[in-house]
Amino acid sequence: MPEKIYMVCENCGCEEMEVLKKKIYDKSAYYLVKCPNCGTVKEVIDKVKLNQAKLIISRYDISESKVINIPEDETYKVGDIINIDGEDIEITKIETPEPVKSALGRDVKYIWGKSLSIPKKLGISINDKSKTYGIYIYVPNDFEFEVDKVYKINDGFFKLKKIKAEKGFPKKAKAKNIKRLYGEVVKPVRNYIDISEFYREE
Repeated sequence: MPEKIYMVCENCGCEEMEVLKKKIYDKSAYYLVKCPNCGTVKEVIDKVKLNQAKLIISRYDISESKVINIPEDETYKVGDIINIDGEDIEITKIETPEPVKSALGRDVKYIWGKSLSIPKKLGISINDKSKTYGIYIYVPNDFEFEVDKVYKINDGFFKLKKIKAEKGFPKKAKAKNIKRLYGEVVKPVRNYIDISEFYREE
């Protein structure tokens, strides 16, 4: 669902605009908005009050810390995606300094997030009856896995038996929401999904 802001359309009088693009500069915000009623598109530059917050970005096993300026009147929520210097970051934790699920920018002290602009490092536990071994793949964040589907890595095939996600054990999930995959070795089949390109030896 597109973000909406209160703004009167000069063409038809509609009092709500859809935000097509937004960029925060030093002490100002740029908006490209569209009227959902008549389709009028316009650019708006608005002065904003900014608050400094510390952002900790997780990229695999490495974290980067930086100070960012965020609008005081904007609401930030765990699960939101923010763009910082061209990198999409999914917010995983907010502190004010107490841990909260959402907060206005003026109250935010720390934001933790994971980068969505790099592939997701995903561990797979594969059982071949005699033993279980672990491997890693690096897949696009929106790549979807499904239980009972057969996947191929190089010359090996495995059936996906379980998905451990951020919330529970779904039958289907996108990589960005998955903590770990569990599979078992199977014989080669005709219908499979080849994920060999995502595999890296560790």
